[in-house]
Amino acid sequence: MVPRLENLPRVQAAASAVVLPIEGRADLPINIEGKPPAKGDQYNGYEQWRSVSAHYFSAFKIPLLRGRVFDDHDAANTALVVIINEAMARKYWPKEDPVGRRITIGKGVGPEFEEPTREIVGIVGNVRESGLTEDNQGVMYVPADQVANGLTQLANKAMPLAWAVRTSTEPLALSKAVQREFLSSNIPMPISRIRTMQQVISRVTARQDFNMLLLTVFAGAALLLASIGIYGLMSYSVEQRTQEIGIRIALGAGTRETLRMVLRQGLLLAAIGMAIGLVAAWFATRLLASMLFGVKATDPIAFAAVAATLGVVACVASFIPARRATHIDPVVALRYE
Repeated sequence: MVPRLENLPRVQAAASAVVLPIEGRADLPINIEGKPPAKGDQYNGYEQWRSVSAHYFSAFKIPLLRGRVFDDHDAANTALVVIINEAMARKYWPKEDPVGRRITIGKGVGPEFEEPTREIVGIVGNVRESGLTEDNQGVMYVPADQVANGLTQLANKAMPLAWAVRTSTEPLALSKAVQREFLSSNIPMPISRIRTMQQVISRVTARQDFNMLLLTVFAGAALLLASIGIYGLMSYSVEQRTQEIGIRIALGAGTRETLRMVLRQGLLLAAIGMAIGLVAAWFATRLLASMLFGVKATDPIAFAAVAATLGVVACVASFIPARRATHIDPVVALRYE
């Protein structure tokens, strides 16, 4: 199927996989040749396992860091190989090059998992296989042609085979052509559903997206209430100084100097409050880090936008009543209560 799909116009790469990134995981134990497990342990560790075809890394644009990727020569009758990601390499070989080392996968788990030792032939970049918020997860990739039939059948029962097709155009525009290739093969294979990776991500992160939407609504309401509160408090505090402003004007203070004084004092109080709030928010937003991807919990743009909004509100709240007070006749202002 890979050559047939890749021969379609505007298809750059095609590959199969037991499970797509972020849609599931299958962890298997490993034993590293020459590195006995810790005392009392049977394995060196557990890592995620992926069965993929040769062009999988091209389809997802996963960079090769060292060694090589799979090719069509990694067949069932050739030496067993495995590719690991950077996180797994750093975990088990922090000061060594793992390329050329040998590991045994799934030993003792069951008869379907029993296989000879595999040689590590390459290291690829990290992929968020388990979710957008999970990073630095160890992953090992094995060629689909080298997976035992028993394990393939077991995997397909739990995780149906998925195909990934990278296109140079809108992905869904080629969906009919892709389906025709599967249906016209020697063994017709109907496709259950076609999705873009963006749709896959949206489905997996639907709960987080809803939670973040609620938090955004609550945050917007909190910002609105804070703005209303700041405006009311600052406006009230300036109006309380109407008599003082009248006295200053009666003694010769100019309108511009009076406005500048009121604004400076009002904004100073607002700045102190915002500084305290920003410091508190800096630590409080760390609790949201597990729900965010691509945006830091301490995003400077968000912090600056909130501070600017409250600063503008404080400025307006100080300016309007102060300007009104400077236009009152000094005699009237002196009698103001």
